[in-house]
Amino acid sequence: MADQPTALPLLTAAPLTMTRPRYGAVIRAYQCTPLLKQVVEGLRAQTVPPEAILVVDSSRSEETAAGFAALGVTVVPYPDGEFNYSRAINVGVAANLAPLTLIISSHVLLGPEMVERGWRDAQARGLEIAFWVPAGPGQADDVAYVLNRRNFNGRNGISNSVALIPTRRILDRPYREEVFSAEDQEWSRYYYRTFKRGSWRVQTPQMQYLNPNHGTGVWSWEKLLNEELAIGHFVNRRVIMPDRIAARFLRGVLAMIRRRPDRARMHLSIAKAYLMANFRAPKAKSRYF
Repeated sequence: MADQPTALPLLTAAPLTMTRPRYGAVIRAYQCTPLLKQVVEGLRAQTVPPEAILVVDSSRSEETAAGFAALGVTVVPYPDGEFNYSRAINVGVAANLAPLTLIISSHVLLGPEMVERGWRDAQARGLEIAFWVPAGPGQADDVAYVLNRRNFNGRNGISNSVALIPTRRILDRPYREEVFSAEDQEWSRYYYRTFKRGSWRVQTPQMQYLNPNHGTGVWSWEKLLNEELAIGHFVNRRVIMPDRIAARFLRGVLAMIRRRPDRARMHLSIAKAYLMANFRAPKAKSRYF
């Protein structure tokens, strides 16, 4: 039966199929916040709710772990060592027994029909991955399309803010821990190239990204720099080519002329980092706050 696959089968090149998505949700978190409670409640309110909600706990705090447990989720301790986004995902996915994994940020609220509808629409196109991104300014309706090798640019691929992926795909090829940021874009590149198949990308007002450390109200230049360096080194080398370095430098000069020192510093720092990345592999910490 399509809805009753054996537990985590070894997947072939053919896409995983089932009528209704059977999935576990994996959330990376280090604080038990009111927003996280909303995220969990939103998952349980899905028209097809998850079989399990797993929180990968990197807090190193018994009190925080108890707070997570009080939400009725499965707490998966993050292993000893420095925090790494890829490792946190891999640990959570390894603990998920469902055939699909919904990777979702602790800062994302998702409309109640999104998972079921996204999976259905992906399956109708022969796809096994769906992901969601926030709406653009003034966008009232969903904008959805197939994203594949042809229209992937290194930034617009499968987003770990919220993505539904066959569990076995990640177990067979985990997220690379040396990719300190934009690990989802590096994994997207691998997936598109390996399986010659796309993913279903949904830009929707029903996906809210409410990260207090990086978003509409607060912008982390360190996060931006990490992402740009990781994309340039691991995903799309065009990002760190001389013309891009020159463009960043000119933007920095223009910002200085306009007396915007913080923005000028940001552009010049990125230009310098791009240049150095051509001579040695960039290194950075995943946690930027």
